[in-house]
Amino acid sequence: MLAERTILPLLALAVLAGCGPGHPPAAGTKASPPVEVRIAVAGTTLAPTLTLPARVKASEEVTLASRAAGRVTRFMALQGASVRAGQVVVRFDAPETERAQRAARAERDAAQLALEVSARQHARIESLFVSRVVAAAEREAAESQHRSAEARLAAAEAQWSAASAASEVRAPFDGFIVRRHVDAGADVSPGTPLVDLRSRGAVEVVTAVPEAALGSLAKARFEFQLGEGPWRGARLASVDGMTDPNTRTRIAHLVPLERMALEPGTFARVRIMGEAVAGAAAALSVPASSVVRRGALTGVYVAQADHAVLRWLRLGRAEGDRIEVLSGLEPGDAVIEQTAGLVDGAAVRIVK
Repeated sequence: MLAERTILPLLALAVLAGCGPGHPPAAGTKASPPVEVRIAVAGTTLAPTLTLPARVKASEEVTLASRAAGRVTRFMALQGASVRAGQVVVRFDAPETERAQRAARAERDAAQLALEVSARQHARIESLFVSRVVAAAEREAAESQHRSAEARLAAAEAQWSAASAASEVRAPFDGFIVRRHVDAGADVSPGTPLVDLRSRGAVEVVTAVPEAALGSLAKARFEFQLGEGPWRGARLASVDGMTDPNTRTRIAHLVPLERMALEPGTFARVRIMGEAVAGAAAALSVPASSVVRRGALTGVYVAQADHAVLRWLRLGRAEGDRIEVLSGLEPGDAVIEQTAGLVDGAAVRIVK
């Protein structure tokens, strides 16, 4: 008991001694000195850029439609299947279609027979006219009959072609079926879309360019982006020769500079860069050394009231030692060039 009474006061004295002037508490420690930093003002130092929506397009694309009214019997190729040029894709085997075909075939055969008969008659009358056995009027009547027979056969063949076209739809080029607009058994009218067909050849990126920017395309630089992927270089292949009167735009066709697999129909963006591009906006940029990366996030430290404030950004293209800022900064913001030793809220002192 005596030992306990002696030890407890000694421990209390030791604690009080530790809180004396020689050992200040953590709350009273001196703040860290400000970090010396250099400032780079966010400015429009990159070339003006015009960003437009675009899409990836196959070199050949077509929507096959019905040429006559009828009932779709079956599709000869499934969605996604490859087809060859001239291959039957859709059939119309409805009774009304078969009757139209039989009638057209019969008319064609009759017209062919009538032409053969008129041809023989015309040849016989011609020989008799040379021998001066028949008059010129009979010769002219035979010629007229022969020409009428020729016209009848031409009309019958056209009718037969129309009836045949109404019974089937063929692929105009090698490709694959990307979409089916109707199902088997559907009644369709002339011009009803049936299937979308795309070629498997080269693809391109197409975008509608405003009329005001068309004159500067020859000297501009081009990039494209698929979804949220990286920006890639492209070259201008061609521009449609006619301006759309409703949108006042023309379609520009771009080809990637590098060989890569592109999926037709994919959404894309196109950047047209150049000082003379009409409608292009000057790009805000910051030094590459000022960018802070935290996983998928990117940002910069901005000097505000002698403190470093971390601001997250959406970045664009890199050009030299500058990076485009799409959102998160305003022109004139004081961006800290070097980020070593900085944390959000740290005190800073700007040096020249």
